[in-house]
Amino acid sequence: MAEYPDYPAMYHHNLQYTHPPGILISDHYVQPYGYTCYRPDGTKDWLIMYTLSGRGTINNGGKGYLTCEAGTLTLVSPGTIQDYFTEEEQTWEKLWAHFMPRLTWMDWLPSSNTDGPLFHLPIEDEKSRHALESAFRRVLSYRLDGHGLLRDELTLNALEEIILLVASQSHQKELDPRVKEVLDILSEHYTEDYLVEDLASKVCLSPSRLSHLFKEQVGDSIIETLMKYRLKQAEKLLQYTLRPITEIALGVGFNSPDYFSRQFASYYGINPSQYRKQHRNNVR
Repeated sequence: MAEYPDYPAMYHHNLQYTHPPGILISDHYVQPYGYTCYRPDGTKDWLIMYTLSGRGTINNGGKGYLTCEAGTLTLVSPGTIQDYFTEEEQTWEKLWAHFMPRLTWMDWLPSSNTDGPLFHLPIEDEKSRHALESAFRRVLSYRLDGHGLLRDELTLNALEEIILLVASQSHQKELDPRVKEVLDILSEHYTEDYLVEDLASKVCLSPSRLSHLFKEQVGDSIIETLMKYRLKQAEKLLQYTLRPITEIALGVGFNSPDYFSRQFASYYGINPSQYRKQHRNNVR
């Protein structure tokens, strides 16, 4: 049995969420057969597990069981039953973290790719496996450094890298290469303005076909996606720099600071000034 099999970062049942976004608990487990965990109501946070070796089994929300083996990444959403164990004659080695996502991560967290609620992805590329393990180990390293400068920010940055790696892996398998090429253009040159006709010409599609295919696979239009890239970059500049808001707006591609403020408020729920003030008040 696990030492504390029923100790989640946050219980789901009858608990009001009050903790700010962050990593609530993380660890590296090497557990032989007999290790089990069962939380029928799940937790209020997310659980992410990356299997290094051995084999475990996890309940896919009552839709059968999935095998966790070397290179497998499993993501469990809040409120989903957490029922998993080491298989017979196995020793399950895994890295894991319970966390509350930052608002900006929500577009990156993948939805289920199975018949049940779980996201379960075998990472086949060795380079990607190494990158995931390295980021997980930095999460653990920063959390153990109790007196480190900006420890929490470093820890969250390492976890954000994991989320981005997972998102890139899941999208990589699904996206049409022409859609991926347009996404790469938008992400690398988000300050520029684009006509759909020009992007369509670059990937040898008609404008209408590109618009339809992009919306179908990404979930947002090309214009909406470009807007999000700009807003996310602006959000980081608001958090980590003292640059004036007008300068940030112009720097990420907006021609009007007022338009930037309206779009930022629409996306984040508060205007840029309030966001910057709130972030500073939440620095621990």
